[in-house]
Amino acid sequence: MNWIFWHNIVSPHLAPLIRALASIPEQTVTVVAWETLSDERKALGWDVPDCSPARVVVGPGDTEIERLIKERADRQSVHLLGGVSRASRNRKVLSYLARTDAIVGQMSETADKGTFRGARRLKYRSERYFLEGKLDFILAMGQLGVHWFESAGYDSSRIFPFGYVTERPVAVFSSRRRVTECGAYRILFLGRIIRLKDGITAIRALAGLSASDWQFEIVGNGPDLPRWKRAAATCGLAERVRFRPTIANREIGNLLEHADLLLLPSKWDGWGAVVNEALMCGVPVVCSDRCGAGDLLRESWRGSIFKTGSVESLRNALWGWVEHGKCDEQSRARIREWSSAIEGPQMAQYLFDVVQYVRDGGQRPSPQWY
Repeated sequence: MNWIFWHNIVSPHLAPLIRALASIPEQTVTVVAWETLSDERKALGWDVPDCSPARVVVGPGDTEIERLIKERADRQSVHLLGGVSRASRNRKVLSYLARTDAIVGQMSETADKGTFRGARRLKYRSERYFLEGKLDFILAMGQLGVHWFESAGYDSSRIFPFGYVTERPVAVFSSRRRVTECGAYRILFLGRIIRLKDGITAIRALAGLSASDWQFEIVGNGPDLPRWKRAAATCGLAERVRFRPTIANREIGNLLEHADLLLLPSKWDGWGAVVNEALMCGVPVVCSDRCGAGDLLRESWRGSIFKTGSVESLRNALWGWVEHGKCDEQSRARIREWSSAIEGPQMAQYLFDVVQYVRDGGQRPSPQWY
């Protein structure tokens, strides 16, 4: 089978899946990206990922786009588009593909950010009239994505839950880890410091747990940093909330090695790949109910989900983990072992099964993490 991924950048959050898919016998994989990596992503510590043995094509012109489509135009070819909004360059790609027999899918997060929800849903409903006849299936990021596309009127039988795929962080599980088995309970936030990530709610929730022994480490940069620092000072937590600048992706494993809990309090996160990385390091997660990656926390030993923006709901979730105490090595090993379900090979097999089901019918596949 021939696969072409059409995306804005060569995404590190798809590279493990792409490599695994390209390693399956009789599969050829091409990644078409409009740019290698955006400046914004580079500033966040991202590196250009290795997609080999897949082929990577960056910034193709119209002639090359048409050639790529004509080469892969039959029912043995699968084209996966990363979003097809009115302003997207993939809209032109989709118009070309509509004249072929290729299998065409869209990979997309939920667009429901809470604000202007009605207007967004109307926009997606209007786009559906253009898109639905041209798409064979939709890979929606988590149940948030599934519900969003269903609410916009898309055929639920063509919608499949999906998720981003990250590299397993390199962490040295050594005597350094044993040092952290005593002392304060370590909570970690890792990401951009912007209003959407809602660190203010996190800090206010922790202020209600001042009698407990914890530390909150915030790693990242962004325009909301002064507000978060003021909130920590106002709540009397300046000594317990620590701020560190953005680190490179390759350093994430060592950071997670010393954490007891990852906190992602976002008001909206289409997925939240840091959740994958934490689980792969054996670290449980607390995230809001507006994070797509909350799909990975279906069992309580892997984490908890709280109501977005609610100080009380988050405080209750955090209290349970802090009072339970530091995560022992047996619990971490259980989470790490489970996380193989979200690695490249398993995600590639699920994608392969989805396409076979779309093309040939049979038993509808279910994600391994379910």
